[in-house]
Amino acid sequence: MVSKPFSQPLHERIYLALRTSILSGEIGLGERLNESQLAKQLDVSRTPIREAIRRLQQEQLLTIDSPDGVTIVEISLDSAIHLYDCRIALEQLAVEGACRYATSAQIQALEQTLVQSEAIFNEQVKADNRSAPEHDHQSLQQLKLNYDFHRLIAESSQNPWLLSLLEQLSNQVKLLRLQILQVPIDVEAIHTEHWQLFHAIENRDTEAATQSIRQHLELSKMRVVQVFAQSKNVVKTSDDLQISCPSCHSQSIKKNGRRQSKQNYLCKECGRQFIETAVR
Repeated sequence: MVSKPFSQPLHERIYLALRTSILSGEIGLGERLNESQLAKQLDVSRTPIREAIRRLQQEQLLTIDSPDGVTIVEISLDSAIHLYDCRIALEQLAVEGACRYATSAQIQALEQTLVQSEAIFNEQVKADNRSAPEHDHQSLQQLKLNYDFHRLIAESSQNPWLLSLLEQLSNQVKLLRLQILQVPIDVEAIHTEHWQLFHAIENRDTEAATQSIRQHLELSKMRVVQVFAQSKNVVKTSDDLQISCPSCHSQSIKKNGRRQSKQNYLCKECGRQFIETAVR
């Protein structure tokens, strides 16, 4: 799950390794992290593990799941909406600053992320032999370019406080995307919105840029709301079969660690725990 880090102070290495594994999706949603198991896996004492987990809790990436374990934070629909409202306010400031202060090199870097992202999308469309891919566009590479585009705008604003705040929000957005990753999004529409925003910044048109980022994030919020009900709390087996609680038949299920190499599930409605084989 997490490879043993080899550089920087020990607690910092462990923190960065865990953080990367969480935000990349390497650590699965619902997977319990245990201090003792991590200490054994990384061949360290529990003290630096505890410190790393504490920092990740402060960043709202991990939450206490049991007396000896934590899991990745699950973002609710209400939290997702609040998250986007904050992004709308802060990213309008970012594009205003970018219109004023972005260098030629930063403008070029913004354009390059869009060119790369669009090239990946076009290759996927071509490979799938249809107008738009259904799931390949959700690759981590595509998502990373999306995050890079917004981060580069924030960097171009020359406002370090704004950059720091948006970085915190970005981590929560990454968690949210991991939660709803199985539901496709309209990547072609996002590309169009990004290009409109880019051209406004390139032309130093502050009014058009702020209007463009607001519209883009409002549409993104709407897309999240639309897919949230389809994806949130829906768990599939390794055979990609939708499962439900054997007691109350609810599909409000989350993963609850593994037992004897089998996936364990927890029903959020009735509290019943059951293993993967019970639902085949």
